[in-house]
Amino acid sequence: MELKKNPIAIACVIICIVIGTGIVITLLQSQDTAIVHQLPANQTVGTPVPPVASIPQTIQPPDSSLSAKITRDVATTRMQEEYPSWMYTIDHINLTDRYSGKTLYEFAMVPAESSLYEKNTTVFIDAETGDLYSPLQEKAGISIKQAKLHARQAFPAWTIDRVRIKYVDGTQFVRSWEFYLYRDEKELVHGSLDADTGELSNYAIGVARMGRPENPSITAAAAQQVADREIEERNGVIPILLGDSRLDPLGMPGEKIAGRYVFVYNRVIQNVPCDSDGFTLVVDSVAGNVIEYRKSWSLPENAVAASSKPAITKDAAIKTIEQEAATIYPASGASLKIVSAELRWKDFHNPDKVVPAPGIIPLAWKIQFDDETIRAQQWPNLATGWVDAQTGKLLDIYYRH
Repeated sequence: MELKKNPIAIACVIICIVIGTGIVITLLQSQDTAIVHQLPANQTVGTPVPPVASIPQTIQPPDSSLSAKITRDVATTRMQEEYPSWMYTIDHINLTDRYSGKTLYEFAMVPAESSLYEKNTTVFIDAETGDLYSPLQEKAGISIKQAKLHARQAFPAWTIDRVRIKYVDGTQFVRSWEFYLYRDEKELVHGSLDADTGELSNYAIGVARMGRPENPSITAAAAQQVADREIEERNGVIPILLGDSRLDPLGMPGEKIAGRYVFVYNRVIQNVPCDSDGFTLVVDSVAGNVIEYRKSWSLPENAVAASSKPAITKDAAIKTIEQEAATIYPASGASLKIVSAELRWKDFHNPDKVVPAPGIIPLAWKIQFDDETIRAQQWPNLATGWVDAQTGKLLDIYYRH
């Protein structure tokens, strides 16, 4: 039977053509969608990936030409020590060698739905060592291997099984190697090293609160001796002055457990204390050991002003601050009280972003004060004003209710 003489056959052919065309269109649309959702092959650190709702949670097949000494599961565990699952979820994982010839696990990460973090990011794990990797760490003065050795050597009396370390690139904080030391997979200490020299910048040791007594076991004087000895053993004899000491509470407000002694030492240049450079040490009032150590020592000595003798008197500087404070909170003038007024080098700066020129750091009167509103707060913070000790100019003031 000829097709043109059979209208039913003609209709069947037309229907088949329409159905076939629809299938082809659907397949093409599916392929387009897959292309939109695929992460670009040249994804780099910090490059956004598509929103979590539009990405299938998949594992990309690794490059067959690359090999890894650690498994993908181990790499994932190491990554999640820094980026836990409640913060980020994994979109996909690749192997790449585009940075310094290293083989790296590349994790495309998106914020978890419950996370406050909003930026997609990419995380790299060294496929040979299991360390976090940042391309910017190649600009550090010491390698990650050297940084690990420095971290171990900073605590020679300890038995250390593992060093976890990462490079902090200075975009938000000072450049450093941040480290964690472990024994039997228990964290012993967390700290950081200078990115270029490996010198210890800070460390902190956790304190168990359960079973802790209500009162200190050692005196403040004994605790200060511990802090003094720690500074000298790590730095030798250097010009510093104890500027503040106190016993801080430990735990929640109202919780009756022994606190911790805090000692703040100021670096001294030309017999004048710096305001920023120096040390802060915290000593456990029960065990009697240092549990926190922070060193800031970045100011070139020639950066301070030529003269360390003030031309403006303390009383004149206080008057300048009182007048400025009255313009901020006029109603609090009668209750304003000066707590301290001291000569300081106003030396705060970020050493990774600013290298102070010779003579640029001013000699200033640092004046701390409060009023009845501040004194009534549960955790009062003193207001602070700065007056140039040579010109009498108001440099800065922080006064908030």
